[in-house]
Amino acid sequence: MAFNIAANDIGNSVGTAVGSGSLTMRKALILGAIFEFIGAMYLGNNVIKTVGSGIISADTLPATGAFIITLAAALWITITIIKKIPISGSDAIISAVFGYGLVSVGISSMNLNVLGLILASWVLSPLIGLAIGFILYYLLKNTFLDKVKDIAVKGRLEKIFSYLQIGSSAFAALNVGAIDIAVATGVLYYTFGTSAGFDIKIIGALAIVVGILVAGGRITDTVGRRITDLIPSRGFAAQISAASVVFIFAILGMPVSPTQTLVGTVIGVGLARGSRTIRLDVIKNIATTWIVTIPACIAISISLYFIVSLIL
Repeated sequence: MAFNIAANDIGNSVGTAVGSGSLTMRKALILGAIFEFIGAMYLGNNVIKTVGSGIISADTLPATGAFIITLAAALWITITIIKKIPISGSDAIISAVFGYGLVSVGISSMNLNVLGLILASWVLSPLIGLAIGFILYYLLKNTFLDKVKDIAVKGRLEKIFSYLQIGSSAFAALNVGAIDIAVATGVLYYTFGTSAGFDIKIIGALAIVVGILVAGGRITDTVGRRITDLIPSRGFAAQISAASVVFIFAILGMPVSPTQTLVGTVIGVGLARGSRTIRLDVIKNIATTWIVTIPACIAISISLYFIVSLIL
């Protein structure tokens, strides 16, 4: 699960840097792996608590339940990685938790208030990201970038923005790591007890690093190049906007989708340039997969519950 979610989410921290040419794919994946590992180890506790015990109490979730939930989300993420479509690992794991809860403890035994807050964060994070990305790049473009007419000066400015974008990508990777470790290990963390928590976290963090380095390039290309054309100034605006939104929600313990948030900010930057620069066919494919993710993971989780029940 950690391997798959990292491969899916690494594009959220370094995809714009690759798309704008600030970093090569190889350097971007190494940068992302280092900072996601740090974020996973030290910044994910609030989100781990929400995923692991916020909806279904850890007291009522057996080890087999944690296995079913994690496997259901992992299977779906594997399918979408093969298709090169960025989805939300948060959507996948929370939907799997909900599906398992429906057939195991019943809806009345789940914390629907926490579930409602999570659903609200899923809607708000990409919308806030879109708004911030649009406003930030609009201001940069109209108050600063468009006023520079000399091509050589513009080139030097973009070079400066490329360095700023590398920094914003590192910041984004910290926050993505905090979300990814919760998605991958949150259920297991509380099921097996906090005494085993560090071991589970370190295994998950290492798997995140491996997933990024081995398979992270597939989704990074989609986020970085296929939605809209990016140069360093646009990439910086999109990346710092998304990183800031994810950071706030992570502090609040909400498992938002870094993927959805970054796609929102990339769209916002594209709109600030003009709607014709947005590739609507790519956005349509991504949005369709997002919508399908929730019922798909609920159904997979329920199916696995009955299969495991028959075996055991």
